Amino acid sequence: MQDLGKIAVIAGIMGALLLFGLFMASNEPVVVEPVPVEEPVAEVTILPQQTLEMLDPIYSEKAVFHDQTIRIAFDAAFTEDGVESRIPFWIHNVSDDVINILWDRCSIQLPCGNTVNTVNEAGPDYFAPIGRTISIAPAGDLFDAFIPITEILWTDGTPYLTTDVLDEGIFTLVLAIERAAGGVGHIMQPMKPMHSEPDCEPSCEVAVVRPMDHAMLMPMPAGREVVYYTFRFVLR
Repeated sequence: MQDLGKIAVIAGIMGALLLFGLFMASNEPVVVEPVPVEEPVAEVTILPQQTLEMLDPIYSEKAVFHDQTIRIAFDAAFTEDGVESRIPFWIHNVSDDVINILWDRCSIQLPCGNTVNTVNEAGPDYFAPIGRTISIAPAGDLFDAFIPITEILWTDGTPYLTTDVLDEGIFTLVLAIERAAGGVGHIMQPMKPMHSEPDCEPSCEVAVVRPMDHAMLMPMPAGREVVYYTFRFVLR
């Protein structure tokens, strides 16, 4: 009987401790962890970017041309507002002599059919005096851009370029390069002279010339000549 009494006392003490522990636990604040809410993801439509393709004098999907005078690669300028009215390019002199780009003889025929003068991007505020040139040494490179002068707009004295003009159709760029005479290019061959002035030397006969390809040569004194390259492009 005494053992049963001891067991009862111990059981009572353990029960009291258990009730005291439950009472203390019920007074502690309950921490509820927030459930993360996933925000809806906005749908983004990625449109395929257009590429600049060269149609003439050769077809080039990457708009690259080369001969024994130059190697040139063109690109398109894309902004958030659309296709910018400038044509970045890289030109490499592969000849053994200095070549000159005659900026004032270069032009762009816009998709609308209008032919306009060009300026280069390196000019201050897209403006430079007529008669400007830049020389490229043998094995030299030039990174620049052709800009149609009619596509430069001014707001409060600050210039900016139009967009979505060059992607309206086919456009043509005429590049004028002065080089050493005798360079390999697309030469214009003279036909029979139409007429000669009295007492005229053969060199001053008036002749009709016809192009054999998309570039033509104009003789210059002192062993120099100007070659005109005609490039046609389309953005698609």
